[in-house]
Amino acid sequence: MEDILDATGLALAWDAEDHQAALYNSTRASAANYNSDTSYSTTNEIVGTGYTAGGVVVTGTAFTRPGAGLMKYSSNAFQWEGSTLSGVAHIDVYAAAVSGDPLMFGVTISPVNTSDGTLLVTPHSNGLVTFDLTP
Repeated sequence: MEDILDATGLALAWDAEDHQAALYNSTRASAANYNSDTSYSTTNEIVGTGYTAGGVVVTGTAFTRPGAGLMKYSSNAFQWEGSTLSGVAHIDVYAAAVSGDPLMFGVTISPVNTSDGTLLVTPHSNGLVTFDLTP
């Protein structure tokens, strides 16, 4: 499974330092379907001061196996400083440097707003996403 998810199987290095996180509204959060939504899209992407379409680069990435049957993707915190954003309810992480901008995963969050502030996303100690493949 690790080979499928890393550069060996899909030509996608999960620990590359050029993946991006894009912000979306509640319409995207409720309609996310990763069977049909397979690449970055501007549909329902947040628009606001301090936000650029496509999101920010995710750095400090690590794709590890922390235990039997587990794979974890983590990164440094990422942020939008000096932003004025309304109704941020979903984050998609995608491989911006890979042809077709394939989606890696999405996270739905409680809607948040900023007003000339900082939207900071700090990964949990279990990572941004963990795959539990234990039978």
